[in-house]
Amino acid sequence: MSTGMDIELGRSAAVLLAAGRGTRMRSTLPKPLVPLAGRGLTLRLLDAVQAAGIGHPVVVVGHGADEVRAALPDGVTTAFQAVRDGTASAVDAAREAVGDAEHVFVLVGDSPLLRPESLEALFAHHLRTSAACSFLTATFPVSFPYARVMRGPHGDVVACIEERDCTPEQAAIRELLTSHYVFRADALWSALERVVAHEDTGERYLTDVIEIIGFEGGVEALSIEDWRELVGLNTPEEVAWAEEVLRERG
Repeated sequence: MSTGMDIELGRSAAVLLAAGRGTRMRSTLPKPLVPLAGRGLTLRLLDAVQAAGIGHPVVVVGHGADEVRAALPDGVTTAFQAVRDGTASAVDAAREAVGDAEHVFVLVGDSPLLRPESLEALFAHHLRTSAACSFLTATFPVSFPYARVMRGPHGDVVACIEERDCTPEQAAIRELLTSHYVFRADALWSALERVVAHEDTGERYLTDVIEIIGFEGGVEALSIEDWRELVGLNTPEEVAWAEEVLRERG
């Protein structure tokens, strides 16, 4: 028997960001199709999205778009990011394809270790707290150049600070923001319209949406036990590491 959450998941959309070139992979394949244990990175993430019961997956394509489209299973919509000027613009490119979904997951396409159970847990937390934006996080024993999650005395999220902007004390925080989100759709589209290009890079960043939505009850973070699920893969060495993780899982 379907539960209320199952029904809500089925009405939700997932935007998988997979438009980048992936130069550091040193592969002739588009990055989404670089194999991890025989299956492309984004295809593995898509498996998790579909196993979680999210009804409408949308893959944002760019570099190697035709090749990526041809590899996707039937029923998966694509959106084309013509100008690759940041993650906020990538999500914008998927807006029409998402349609009238009330909740929208946004996931980075190079994170193939993410489990469907973690997506389900995130959505349950999102609904339970009535948040506008919820994201997965974990305590990382190793260093990654991700934003740090700041929590208040009662455990609520009060800020997310990019590593480049952290004080030494903030940089020592090991709870990281890894860009695996679910948004209430109206809050996402409204906030995206207010994201401006960074003055140095010219890119529009999805992380700015968190600040725009605000931390007064609008943003929630769910910490999961296995930080490895949230790691984005950028090099052949990291793919080899992920294969070891899969072997460990059995």
